[in-house]
Amino acid sequence: MDGDDHERRRVAAHIEWQKQDMWLVLWGCYTRRYWAFARWPLPPGGAVVSAHDADALYTEMRRVEREHGFLRWRYGSGG
Repeated sequence: MDGDDHERRRVAAHIEWQKQDMWLVLWGCYTRRYWAFARWPLPPGGAVVSAHDADALYTEMRRVEREHGFLRWRYGSGG
């Protein structure tokens, strides 16, 4: 693992922290992509997203959250 991989793993950990551990976020050294796995109740198959850069990953995570009612689940219908 080179220095770039180390930095990308740090970025993945930061995104996971920002999302309050509701996503497992990883940097794939072999795939050269960020990966995020949803950690809240979802239909069978869950949600997995990936992207080449952190901004695109975060955008995809937000799309999945909207699509699957994450805020309603997390904060109730009033949130």
